[in-house]
Amino acid sequence: MIGKLLILCTAIATVAISGCGPSTVPCGTFTFTGAPHASRGIDMTLNFDFDPAACSAPACTCNTVAYVQIVRIIDIATGDFLSPNSEQTARIVTGRTPTALNGWAVDRLSGRDWGYYGRNDDGSFAFYLTTGSNTTDAILGDVPSGWPDGSWFDAVSVPVCIDTGAGCVNELVGYYYWLFTVGSGGSVGGPTDLIAVEWHRDAFDEAVIEWNNDAPGLGKNTFPAFTRMP
Repeated sequence: MIGKLLILCTAIATVAISGCGPSTVPCGTFTFTGAPHASRGIDMTLNFDFDPAACSAPACTCNTVAYVQIVRIIDIATGDFLSPNSEQTARIVTGRTPTALNGWAVDRLSGRDWGYYGRNDDGSFAFYLTTGSNTTDAILGDVPSGWPDGSWFDAVSVPVCIDTGAGCVNELVGYYYWLFTVGSGGSVGGPTDLIAVEWHRDAFDEAVIEWNNDAPGLGKNTFPAFTRMP
């Protein structure tokens, strides 16, 4: 069963709740837009304007900022973790302490070789992911749908520099948190969104570890060693 403190800590918006921890400091500016749709979910878009100075990081020119996204879907009544496909079920993080780190998984469609959100097997990106740079926003679009009554869907979207010529390649440059719930009859609560708090970074790390552990046996590409910027 998911503890009440965990539910509160993942639902915080503009007020601090004891036990949730401080907010992260992104190396740039996030802009979130989202609204419920009629299919038990939301339409959302997240823009990220990369600026190393925003987090007092050393200057770095990155020509390709992509995203890795992790999600956790909870049956509120039972505390069970849900997922959209069997591959994602297999990579759900379990058995970690604190329990807030459990339930997360890298968000990817079945059969895709890359863990980066929206990345096609040939290295290109789908229409719902626009890579960014120091001068153009990295834009992530998502339309989670079809979740049952009494479910809780939360996500952490993480921009990362994947420009191999950049001094900050494989550095994680921000963390953004968003959530919605599905109530009786498919009514959607939220979305709620905010700069992610510090423990979300640990949840992200655990989900990436789980992806890398599973990737060789599934014929997928492993993530490189990420670092946090600054």
